[in-house]
Amino acid sequence: MPVQNKGEELIALYQTMTGAFVLIPERHWSYILSDPTTPADPAAMDMLFEQGFLVKDGADETTLFENWKQQYVHDFSTLRSKILVTRKCNNRCQYCILDPEAKEMSPETARAMDRFYIEIIQEKNPQKVEDDYLGGEPLLNSEIIMESAGRRFYYCQGSGIEYCFTMTTNGTLIRPSIISDMKEIGLTGIRVSMAGSARVHDFLRPSKNNGKTYEVIMENLQAVSNLIPIAIECQYDSGALDFLSIPEMLDDIGERNIAVENITFTPILPRRGESPYDSGMGDHRILLFLMQEAGKRGYPQGEEAPSNACIADFRSRFVFDTDGSIIPCPSLQGGEMAYGHVTRGIDFVLESQLLKRRLPDKCLNECPILPVCMGGCRLQAMVHQKDFNGIDCHYDTYRFFLEHYIRERASAASVSFQENSISLKEAA
Repeated sequence: MPVQNKGEELIALYQTMTGAFVLIPERHWSYILSDPTTPADPAAMDMLFEQGFLVKDGADETTLFENWKQQYVHDFSTLRSKILVTRKCNNRCQYCILDPEAKEMSPETARAMDRFYIEIIQEKNPQKVEDDYLGGEPLLNSEIIMESAGRRFYYCQGSGIEYCFTMTTNGTLIRPSIISDMKEIGLTGIRVSMAGSARVHDFLRPSKNNGKTYEVIMENLQAVSNLIPIAIECQYDSGALDFLSIPEMLDDIGERNIAVENITFTPILPRRGESPYDSGMGDHRILLFLMQEAGKRGYPQGEEAPSNACIADFRSRFVFDTDGSIIPCPSLQGGEMAYGHVTRGIDFVLESQLLKRRLPDKCLNECPILPVCMGGCRLQAMVHQKDFNGIDCHYDTYRFFLEHYIRERASAASVSFQENSISLKEAA
């Protein structure tokens, strides 16, 4: 991508597989492209080959991608899981992708789950274990979180493995006492779902009795501010103008002195069956507007490259359902598409079917951002195509935000470029 630095024309290069980032003078890049056999700077050429910006003649790039993908999806250096401790919820959000179910994880199931998981930890010996407890509303079954996270924390502590967990919550039941107790066994952050100003939030995310929840959440966040890192995930309807209320919510957070570590924005995606919220990703300028508004208020945005990779593609990520089923996605209904159980282990035949998604030639041979997407969200493929192995393509949106990320990263680099040399090399 062409950029400028102190009047000099530069090319910003980003390798979507390795995450490498390089700024190079445009004249050098043009020379390399026109005459790669006699480069002006052999060391620069070696670096560009090493980081994957250039490949040798005759290299099969489809095979290269497949080999990279297999390493990527089978990387067990960090082991992750999501645990549905309950499918009950005290809210009735207008756009929830899940139907509420009166199911919750029992102590017996939790113990069996942790035995299974700890065996995986023993086998894979990861450097780090990261878990996320969710629901439903997970704090409706907080005892199971305490018991399960405690077992995992003390096992990892005794094995020299770094352990942490987070909790995804609607925010209505947060209390300083439970947060303090959870911090003792590895809680490092909470992610709270919001939907904009009080007017919009209370309409989209009411309690099950149609009560208002915005003020309850804000008061709870004030109570735990500076006690635990807080992340806000703000959902918005890309088919309406309600997103214009989100800056009002951001200002309210600041006026209440709530220490929020980061804020992300996600469009409300369609669900299976009837849904009034079917605009999906919508106009990417809405998301850019929200990111810019958050950035103005001191909440960093776009620090990582965008990704549409699906959790179901990763072998080092597990989703445990309330009954002990092992399912490929936390947004499926109870036990849906289970490929194992904590008391019986993985059914390798069923698991193999989850790996059978075949990318079409257009993806493999024509898409320059394939490693960013890898086929996209399988649940959305099921929504639109009734096929969990289908493709969820949002090329224009992810191309736009990848270019935005590269541009922002390039502009943030304060460097001097010397004649006939590369002046900045960053490898992720």
